[in-house]
Amino acid sequence: MKKVRWGIIGCGQIAVEKMLPAMLAADNVELVAVADPLQERREMTGIEGYSSYQELLTDPRVEAVYIALPTGMHLEAVLAAAAANKAVLCEKPLGQSVAEVTQMVEAAERNGVRLMTAYMSRFGDIFQQACETLRSGAIGTVTFTYANFSYPALEPYPIGAPGDWRWTDPTGGGPLLDIGVYLAFGLRELLGEHVCTVNARAVRTVAPDNAVADTNMAWTISLGGIPGVFAATFSHQECRIIVYGTNGRLDITNCFAQKPSGRLEVTVGQNTTVTQANSSLPHFDNYRREVEHFSSAILNDAPYHPNPAEVLADMKLLDAMKGIPS
Repeated sequence: MKKVRWGIIGCGQIAVEKMLPAMLAADNVELVAVADPLQERREMTGIEGYSSYQELLTDPRVEAVYIALPTGMHLEAVLAAAAANKAVLCEKPLGQSVAEVTQMVEAAERNGVRLMTAYMSRFGDIFQQACETLRSGAIGTVTFTYANFSYPALEPYPIGAPGDWRWTDPTGGGPLLDIGVYLAFGLRELLGEHVCTVNARAVRTVAPDNAVADTNMAWTISLGGIPGVFAATFSHQECRIIVYGTNGRLDITNCFAQKPSGRLEVTVGQNTTVTQANSSLPHFDNYRREVEHFSSAILNDAPYHPNPAEVLADMKLLDAMKGIPS
């Protein structure tokens, strides 16, 4: 089988624990190089390494790159990769704003390269089954959505500890860019249409004196007129999207974890069916499906999802949700 030759830019946790084994297991992928400024992290991968991504981008073997850098570094790296004529799979969120994402999309188009954002959980069985259930019309006409993704980030990432950029660095985006991006693409894919905002607010509840709001919430409405509520917070534990319809409801929980996960409950009339994620799948399986999907699109000049237009629509929702600080 023909394979796409890949390089990894940034050897952090996601890249090493998830994407690296995913690429090694993928049928149409050959991992040829990695880049990271820390030698010990490069050596940990067992793959030929470069101390900078600029060096990796000059490697003629590399046809596509997976960018797993902090969000604030995505713009520069994506622009450089596009200029080097490498296909790009970049971790979510693609950028910090609509302006950044637009620059990246335009650079990819200008250089004739493919650009995909790493929404790996969209490839999970539970999420895909939820999408198929809604498209089948099982719950009737959709009338309302409830979406909340939250975790108490102050516990695993206290201020002053590694990972506290979620709280202390405004460029990190707070809960909106850290986890709200999952709800943005999740709602769009479940409903099959873009979601807009009609009223949004950013609030500080857990750390009132911090520079970054810990709660973002909005009333939303889809392009087709479906209303809903949307919240991304660092205040409690919940990962849930509920879609209500004229004949029932669909309730999907915990489907955005790094490993295959989730629970789908579909109620139609008096009947409820429950499906749990397959716990026997490899922990990196969603990442494998993701990189195989994009590699197949590269090899066959085929469509792929999420495409740049879809990701730009997601970013427009998140930009609008930045809201008015309290």
